[in-house]
Amino acid sequence: MDKAIILNAGEGKRLRPLTELIPKCLLKLNGTTILEHQLASLAECGIKEVVIVVGYRADQIPKRIKCKNFALSIRFIQNPIFHRTNTVYSLWLARDEIKTDFMYLNGDVIFHKYVLKRLVDAGYDTCLAVDKRNVGEEEVKVQLVKNKVKVIGKSINLSEAQGEFVGIAKFSHKFNPLFAEKLDDVVREGKVNAFFEAALDRTLEHYSVYAVDVSDLPCIEIDSHEDFNAAKKIYSKIIKA
Repeated sequence: MDKAIILNAGEGKRLRPLTELIPKCLLKLNGTTILEHQLASLAECGIKEVVIVVGYRADQIPKRIKCKNFALSIRFIQNPIFHRTNTVYSLWLARDEIKTDFMYLNGDVIFHKYVLKRLVDAGYDTCLAVDKRNVGEEEVKVQLVKNKVKVIGKSINLSEAQGEFVGIAKFSHKFNPLFAEKLDDVVREGKVNAFFEAALDRTLEHYSVYAVDVSDLPCIEIDSHEDFNAAKKIYSKIIKA
């Protein structure tokens, strides 16, 4: 597992005014940006190549990490219509990069490095990091049959959800042609403002995708000011672990 793709094109509107002048991934957690945390964790996990899809305030991201030495080959893909698209379109722009095994990360996730290690070491070639708990309406939920993902999306009935997809996954070269096809389908249908899970959900009847339980590990996706404040506390625990 040598490659990772991180999606960082969004505007982070719910975090304004913090994101008025900078992209969300450059918000600092006790002096370290979200992106730097992710890159350091990926490098420690053995990743060699990272592709970052950028959009909002895109010029700031290469400048920020240029002076850092993560021992990573980092490339960027521009989403020029980030203001009216979502993660399905950003990942579709990177479709030529998903021909090999890769780790997927939402660009706003803070996590313990063992989340990555647990996915890499899992016996499944394609799997999602899942926090198995009671979830709310806003989370990307999963419905499971044992550890196999049956349905993924925000619209799953709360009583039928077994947990939240935390925005980190491992995808295999065997799975990726089907995944790319479903990304194409969603974009071709004009649903460019959908989350990438809309394409992922369409693969599930054709390919076995599994959940890896990370409920015992610190992990949070930062969407709101409340999340950001919680992430600072979580990050303090992570760096001490």
